[in-house]
Amino acid sequence: MTKVEYIRASHREANRKLREWLDGMCRRLDGKSHVLGWLFRAVTWIVIGVVYLVSWLAFVVTLFRDVRFTLHFMECEIGDLPPEKVRAYLIGRQQEYTRRLSYGSVSAKEQKRIDKTFEYLFAKYPAPVPPIEEPLPDPAAERHTQVMGGITEVRTAMDSVAGYTSRKDREDAEREKKEAEALAIAEKRRQQHLSKSGFEPHPEDFSPKLSDKQIAVLAERMNEIGVFRRDVTAEEITRLLLCEHIEPLQTTHNKIIALIFDKLCAEGFITPKWQRVAADKKCFVSKMGKPLTAKDLSSAKQAAELIPEKKYEKILDCIDEVKRAR
Repeated sequence: MTKVEYIRASHREANRKLREWLDGMCRRLDGKSHVLGWLFRAVTWIVIGVVYLVSWLAFVVTLFRDVRFTLHFMECEIGDLPPEKVRAYLIGRQQEYTRRLSYGSVSAKEQKRIDKTFEYLFAKYPAPVPPIEEPLPDPAAERHTQVMGGITEVRTAMDSVAGYTSRKDREDAEREKKEAEALAIAEKRRQQHLSKSGFEPHPEDFSPKLSDKQIAVLAERMNEIGVFRRDVTAEEITRLLLCEHIEPLQTTHNKIIALIFDKLCAEGFITPKWQRVAADKKCFVSKMGKPLTAKDLSSAKQAAELIPEKKYEKILDCIDEVKRAR
């Protein structure tokens, strides 16, 4: 549920309850006196107008607030979920809140409120209790029955085992031969691609070709440029390039990270498939917390010319310094 959908749903529900209450009052007053009913209707129109105005102002104010971890927002989302998925939703929300805490952007007062909210929701939607298993029958008797049945089946199957084994051996030999031929062809193609680009055709990471000194320089310059929402260490950059990171790094601007990695690729420091690797391994999230896809990084790279000139020059200086640090 997006923030706009949540606000609209909340306002519709509140306005619906208010109109139902006012209509009920009008009907009761009409039963007593038509004059009182018409007077109350006039007051009702004024009240509804004021409510709509206040709702519109509340809509504008709520747009600029983070309501993801409020009790009402989460209960609205839970209302659309089947019971078996509620617990998984709460755990996912709590993990997202824990990641947000790691950035240090939550005040102590707000943290206390959110903790109380999760405590209430976990108490309201407890984990399902597994059913109590019925006692098992006598294991000795059951085992005896199974053994006797197994002996009977083995005696029946013994007659066909020899022929099946011979046929299976021939099929396995043919399959292994075909698999060996296919692997040889695939390896030949991989070596041909590797000899042309210097990188694996389907890399599992960024295939970094950077020394420890170059990675240290890269991390230092990234912190100066402000590529991520927090400073990173050389060890974190190493784990990121090997796709062994614990959690994705949050960028300040998608265009900056796209330009840096595009320049590293142009210099042969990382694989040309870096956009796909970054998306598949969930290496980056935007400043709004959204995981960056290969399409996002491609679009950001195309928009790199919009980066301010001074920051653009710092990025080029960073790449030059990495090259000199070989």
